[in-house]
Amino acid sequence: MMLCDAHCHLANLSQMMPLKPLLEESLSQGISHYLSSALCKEDLEYYAQNRDQKGICLRYSAGIHPSFDECDLELADLRRLCEEKLVWAIGEIGLDRNNPDKQEMQDTFIRQLELARSYSLPVVLHIVGHQQEAYNILSRYPLRYLMHGYAGSVEAFQSFLKLDCYFTISERILREDKRMLLKAMLDSGRYLFETDITRYYVQEGEHNPLLRLKNVIARSAELSGIPVDTLTKEQAINCKRLTGYDL
Repeated sequence: MMLCDAHCHLANLSQMMPLKPLLEESLSQGISHYLSSALCKEDLEYYAQNRDQKGICLRYSAGIHPSFDECDLELADLRRLCEEKLVWAIGEIGLDRNNPDKQEMQDTFIRQLELARSYSLPVVLHIVGHQQEAYNILSRYPLRYLMHGYAGSVEAFQSFLKLDCYFTISERILREDKRMLLKAMLDSGRYLFETDITRYYVQEGEHNPLLRLKNVIARSAELSGIPVDTLTKEQAINCKRLTGYDL
């Protein structure tokens, strides 16, 4: 069973280190699929020039992030990508309590949801705070969602489950204070695994940050008592349902 990194930023990471040898090494250890994210025009150039490599499936989404200052994408960019069928999803988009202009952030979020609905595309979500507001908005759009890096309350998680929503398990919820959330995600069966790797998150001396994915899965198995094989099989099923891609 091959593995999928369900949320990462390969274009961003490529600004720090050459990716080809890292991808090849990761493939040799079973990581074959990447759902990467474009948040800048420069990212789009990388993905245009770096399509699938032998044995590696690289797909990307694109969106106007609610709190990433370097994000310079515009709605026209996203519409072009949709028209040319270059993206598998819109995102990551959403609400973030660190953005002081709440009204503009909500308006931008809604415009992108409208775009996703127009092109029948899934949406990759970034929700930090504003959980009730996010749910109220999303409940008006019957789309497929991938909630990336969610680390909020279990109660809000249960609300988002009412949507057609999948969730990524990341290092954020492998902490002691997030054990109940991890259990709830695993019990739901609607999970995938992610690294969320960018050039900003590479640790000093880290040889291949893409391999963190295997650590996230192994640690999830250790904390839950669920075998790695069971976790990876469930992720493969969910990846197929969400994206249509076979692992």
